[in-house]
Amino acid sequence: MTERPGMKRLAVETIIIPMEEGVALKPSVGPEDRITEAIEVMLKNDLRRIGVTEGDRVLGMIRLEDALKKVGLEGDLKSKGGRSIVVQGHRIMVE
Repeated sequence: MTERPGMKRLAVETIIIPMEEGVALKPSVGPEDRITEAIEVMLKNDLRRIGVTEGDRVLGMIRLEDALKKVGLEGDLKSKGGRSIVVQGHRIMVE
C-alpha cells in the first residue's frame, strides 16, 4: 500500500473501539501496529473488523472503514462519488 505523508505515525491504538460479538481474534493486530498494516491484514483475510490484542489481553477491535478514514483513503471514496474504492486489488464497499 502506498502511504501518504503522516501515515507511518498512525497506530492502531488511535482507532480502537469496544469489541463486538463475533469478531475473530485470529488474525489480530497490536495497538502499536501501523493502521496501514492492519488494513493489509483485513484485506488479505477478507475482514471488515479485526481484533486488537496485546499478549493474551483483548483491547478491542478496529473497523476497516474507520482505518481507511484515519489514513485519508475515505477521501478517495468521496472524490469518486461512490461507495467503494479499490485498494491493493481489493474492492472495498463502505457502508
